[in-house]
Amino acid sequence: MRSGTILLGGMMAAALLAGPAAAQTRGLTLSARGGGFTPFANLNAAGTTDIKTGFNVGGGVAVDLHRYVALRGDFSFGRGELRQGGSETGIHLNKFFYGGALQLQYPTGTNLTPYVFGGGGAVTVHEENTSNTNKTKGAAMFGLGVRYALPRSGLGLFAEGAGWVYQHRNLVGSTAGFDKTQVDALYSAGISYRLGI
Repeated sequence: MRSGTILLGGMMAAALLAGPAAAQTRGLTLSARGGGFTPFANLNAAGTTDIKTGFNVGGGVAVDLHRYVALRGDFSFGRGELRQGGSETGIHLNKFFYGGALQLQYPTGTNLTPYVFGGGGAVTVHEENTSNTNKTKGAAMFGLGVRYALPRSGLGLFAEGAGWVYQHRNLVGSTAGFDKTQVDALYSAGISYRLGI
């Protein structure tokens, strides 16, 4: 009887100690970010038409499945100006990036967590001051970043870069006729908040 009580007490103590550890490895993180938006590829093979570097803003949510693995969802808005022959045209293209990815992360003892991610989603291209010209294209996404967790707080600061790859084809408006694969880079800094679940 006494050994059973000791065993039961030990199991309860282990469960209580394991609870906080599990809570630390599973969480929900909300984030907001902003930064630059640079299309790396020209719109045509001759290299005479491209999109000027612009800006991006966005947000996301990530669910930690494990200490080292998370699922994340992202939405970003990027804006840049169309250039032809190196000259600005005054035509702005808005791009909406949205998708999900698997994130591999490595928390360190210094509150820093570097991470990499890869997945897929879509890019919707909209030419400003036009209607019925939006086109949505499937896209692959990948990236890396690092997050710093503020001590004794759910808040964190992070910086990351993400790449989106998709086909720019069958569009209408000023970019009609172009069909070159695009690689758009979004590089951002932001703030996040992590909730234990």
